[in-house]
Amino acid sequence: MPPKRHILNQSRLFKIRSRRRLAEVLGITSAELKDAIGMKHPYSERSIELYRGTTKKIREIQEPRGVLRSIHARVAVLLSRIEPPDFLFCPVKRRSYVSNAAHHVGAKQVRTLDIKTYFPATPEHRVFWFFNHVLQCERDIASILGRLLTVNGHLATGSPVSPILSFFAFCDMWNEISRLTLENGCKLSVYIDDITISGNVVPDWLLWEIKKQIHARGLVYHKERNFFNGVAEITGVIVDEEGLSLPNRQHQKSHLLRKKLCKEINEENRITISLSLKGLETQRIQVENAI
Repeated sequence: MPPKRHILNQSRLFKIRSRRRLAEVLGITSAELKDAIGMKHPYSERSIELYRGTTKKIREIQEPRGVLRSIHARVAVLLSRIEPPDFLFCPVKRRSYVSNAAHHVGAKQVRTLDIKTYFPATPEHRVFWFFNHVLQCERDIASILGRLLTVNGHLATGSPVSPILSFFAFCDMWNEISRLTLENGCKLSVYIDDITISGNVVPDWLLWEIKKQIHARGLVYHKERNFFNGVAEITGVIVDEEGLSLPNRQHQKSHLLRKKLCKEINEENRITISLSLKGLETQRIQVENAI
């Protein structure tokens, strides 16, 4: 059964006028709301190391604690119930990186770019703007939500609300990018911070207008890629005129795992390798049967 959704002005977050009503919508008491606002250490913060090949990258993670965690989770649920635009593929239930790629099957040209460090680049004032101007909450309520849903003045990287709130915090930008794209006969898809535009032709000037929209909000774009002749890689999936497939590196990974499995004698390791192979096979079937 598809998820139940409603238009924005039907959200329980719409036009909240008092702290008492805010607490009720968040599913907590007024005392718990007061405690959350006054928390001295609302987040657990840590650093993790990420590797892409031999390149090491440090990522800072901030996770809300205690009652603040439940507030973030509740707001995420409420925002996810607002009817999403057709171009938004993540975070939206029943849409995925596969359907995001499938959206562009048949295009002759595909252009992609990312928004750099999207969550840390989404400032508290944009969260305030969304709740105050779009959801029409009182300034005091929008200010409280801005403080509760951000850390050090920006969205938290380890919060359940950040993926969907990062979209709504810049919904004016996304809607303008969608308008520009559609009016020029192209398709748009957004997968959190990944932007894909496709069509028979995606002109330079259109991409420049989209970049200007991003830059005007204080964001930075990078990782720009341009694909021609009806073949492209979109969110890790190969798109061509015949449909979808996995990139060669995924097939190579499966090949190497099968070779490793043949040589492995430790039963625990064999189980781990077999599970990895099963996951890759499930992914392949999901991608190749998507259309």
